[in-house]
Amino acid sequence: MTSLERGLSARREADQTPSARRERRGAGRPTLLALSCLSAVALSLPASAGASDATLRVTLARWSHQIALDAHGIGLSASRRHPRRMTRRARHFRADALRAVRVLAPIPSSSASGQRAKRLALAAFRDYAIVGRQWALSGQARLRGRKVAAVGHARLAERYVRKGSRLLTAAGKLLH
Repeated sequence: MTSLERGLSARREADQTPSARRERRGAGRPTLLALSCLSAVALSLPASAGASDATLRVTLARWSHQIALDAHGIGLSASRRHPRRMTRRARHFRADALRAVRVLAPIPSSSASGQRAKRLALAAFRDYAIVGRQWALSGQARLRGRKVAAVGHARLAERYVRKGSRLLTAAGKLLH
């Protein structure tokens, strides 16, 4: 055993004494206390300190544009008599409407008009999800040769489209 190894061995033994263990435990307490204070401060701050009606307006505009693009594609497929393509695009439309609801729901608003706009927008996108489902059912009925059922689903979708459009327009006006 060399002198270096003997020195390290003696140090390890000294570190194992009760007084040395207490000193080591005490050395981490200021760090632990500081981390506890920082986490308490972080938890006491609101999670959405920087969010406002502007964030809501931008998000609403982005998802409204996405829904409009999806609807345009469904209209093209329907006018060109492609029920399979229309059904696929309608499912995508519905998925986008539900994604918009999931994205908009946690965004806080900073004013009463922002809260009302958010409530209207969420209702509009939920209606659009119903529209997507009805369009998909209409396309499936067309594929099966059930023309009366297809027209019924399309009419129901048209009713929800009007309602969703009115809600989304009102939400947009409240945010501008």
